[in-house]
Amino acid sequence: MDTEHILGKSSTSFQVTDFADCQLVIQELAQQAGTSLYIFDINLSAELFNSAAFIEALQQLLSSNSHSSIKVLVADVDRSRRNTPQLFQLARRSPSHVQIRQSNRAYHHAFVVADATGYLDHRMGASHEAEVNFNHPAQAQSLINFFDEVWERSPVSPDTQASGL
Repeated sequence: MDTEHILGKSSTSFQVTDFADCQLVIQELAQQAGTSLYIFDINLSAELFNSAAFIEALQQLLSSNSHSSIKVLVADVDRSRRNTPQLFQLARRSPSHVQIRQSNRAYHHAFVVADATGYLDHRMGASHEAEVNFNHPAQAQSLINFFDEVWERSPVSPDTQASGL
């Protein structure tokens, strides 16, 4: 991706069509987030959510804002933990800022929302096509509303509690 994607300013929607572009956009959203990051995914792909650049972006978010929040919803906590051990370690170190819950069902939808403003929205299918916008608060809020509905019905699993999450 390029420097044209500025969270809170770049309001042109665009499509990404391959895994590498999804990875870059997710890293850009995480790197530019200043207050919050919502991650909704079935089992947290290691390539997307365990890279050094992504974890560094999360650490930067946590260190730059004492009120920052990272919320993660997955369908399979065990697989997610295997795929993204660094994210789970970060949650153990900052349990009041990084929370992970297990959804009671798997959705065929994945998204990342940064600062209730920018998002990558992937309706899962055979491809890696996703809609992206770095400045669309209404759509970002719609995704957060869906996230919150699922979050409220998703208790912390015994697996995550045992790990200090």
